[in-house]
Amino acid sequence: MTPDTVLNVFIDVNILLLVACLVWTTALVIFPLIGLKSTFRTQLFLLNGSIGAIILCPIFVYLFSEWTSQNSLNLSDLVVANYLNGNFQVDAEQLESALGFREEMVREVVSLKSFAAQILVGTFSIISAVLFSRLLYQGYRLWTQLKDSYLLKRIGNIYILVSDEISIPYSTRDLTRRYIVIPEEMLTRQLDLKIAITHELQHFRQKDIEWEFFLEVLKPLLFWNPVYYVWCAQVRRLREYACDQIIVNRSPYGIRAYCECLLRTSRSQSKSKRSNRIRLPSVALVDKCDSDKSKRSLLRKRILMMTNAHENKGSNLVSVFASISVFGIVFTTSVLMQNPKDWSHDRLMLSTIINLERMNTINNVAR
Repeated sequence: MTPDTVLNVFIDVNILLLVACLVWTTALVIFPLIGLKSTFRTQLFLLNGSIGAIILCPIFVYLFSEWTSQNSLNLSDLVVANYLNGNFQVDAEQLESALGFREEMVREVVSLKSFAAQILVGTFSIISAVLFSRLLYQGYRLWTQLKDSYLLKRIGNIYILVSDEISIPYSTRDLTRRYIVIPEEMLTRQLDLKIAITHELQHFRQKDIEWEFFLEVLKPLLFWNPVYYVWCAQVRRLREYACDQIIVNRSPYGIRAYCECLLRTSRSQSKSKRSNRIRLPSVALVDKCDSDKSKRSLLRKRILMMTNAHENKGSNLVSVFASISVFGIVFTTSVLMQNPKDWSHDRLMLSTIINLERMNTINNVAR
């Protein structure tokens, strides 16, 4: 892939992230109407699937760019066709300039001839390098913490560890093993211990650890996009709702015991002198927030969800249709954003109009 192709894929991913966020916001309004209001696991599946589509669709389109350019429309051709049909009025040169803005910007950034392009690329590279280094450092902190913990129990490839360095249970994994790390003080509360392990096992079943790693890897590339943070917040909120809902409805502990466990864990973290600010690539029983107010707000929402919402399995057909719809919208948008390989008949007509207008201006000046 050439540098301009890589940059185009990067731009497409960021645009698709915004489009998918708008689609998701619309879906949140539609879900109650089609029986998916409380199907948090289905919503989480749709949200994670959208992230995969956002990353894969632009790559697929560029890999098969020859086929897509010959067998599909693109947004620029649609705009020109509507202009030629008289559906809107604008100066022809301004329209052509707007249609070619992205291509010109990509060429400017890749060439690095202007000072602005050098500043932009340099700043982005430095911040990305810092965030990537931070991610490696977090991975190292995670590895040392796992190494310093001692084994409590092993279930297949799942290792339950105990650590005196933490105050919140969390789960993580490496290439072959999965880990549940429990704070040492929780060993004296057997019910809380069972609930915490059950909670983290459910995160393994939902593949939440893998998605958390994926989101963290994307951060050095998408850090500048506000939609990325909105998307991450939605994923982390839904995965906790889905996990809480399944455990409350299927485990023998009940809502009260489960909520009390969350409250005790949150209170224990607030009183602990240990630092929990470094976000390891992991999924915790209680969200690790720098602000106590934010943590209480998230915990309150989880408790209200468990006490007010009931599991609604919904329809598999509706879930499949929703998944196909989201993927279809993302893929169609990705195709429409591509630049045409050759000039279409409408683009030639637009160019002709511009040349005629220029010739008319020159003739008027000559007269």
